[in-house]
Amino acid sequence: MSRPDRRTRLRAAATFADHLLCHLDSLISARLDIRPIRSQLADFAAWLGTTWRTHLHAAHVRRYGPGRGVIAVVINRPHTTEDKESPCER
Repeated sequence: MSRPDRRTRLRAAATFADHLLCHLDSLISARLDIRPIRSQLADFAAWLGTTWRTHLHAAHVRRYGPGRGVIAVVINRPHTTEDKESPCER
């Protein structure tokens, strides 16, 4: 069996450290009878993502307008006396 390269060993060490931190977090939260920090961080990350997308959409609308589905049409016709005197034919 060949030795894994340096990146693989580093990734395994980081995963192992993360695993130990999660277990430590669970033990501390069980001992203190509080919610685990990792679930609070997950909720915070979800809130941050939602807030970021909302502000990004608002900035896009401020700059470019509301987007598809909105068509602004301006019709400029010369107004002559003939238009006023004759009824509109459709």
